[in-house]
Amino acid sequence: MTTKYNEVNVRNGPGLNHLKVYKIFRKGYPLKVTKEFENWKKVSDYRRELGWVSNSQLTEKKSVIVTIEEDFIFKFPDEESKKIAVAKKDFILKCERCENAWCLVDEMKIKGWVRKKSVWGF
Repeated sequence: MTTKYNEVNVRNGPGLNHLKVYKIFRKGYPLKVTKEFENWKKVSDYRRELGWVSNSQLTEKKSVIVTIEEDFIFKFPDEESKKIAVAKKDFILKCERCENAWCLVDEMKIKGWVRKKSVWGF
């Protein structure tokens, strides 16, 4: 799942009465759901930070986040293919699908392939 808004509260328990642990300030930030309770989901990010987020703050849209300092977006899923863009650490990319060792991403009119080993969230 991904964040639906540019500001999402992450809490230490399922409910508005629980303390905010931190905030995510990025729409489309990928999260892994580890548990569900009523209208809340316990989530983890690529740094293994845990917390609870309201279902209303999440969407099923797919995205990945770059986890290494820098990698390339390639025209085709092949390292010999043309490099069409640079993807830097913590950059979020909309993800259409993943196949074998590659993910097809589409961001800011750039559509291409990124290596799975460079991203998290697929």
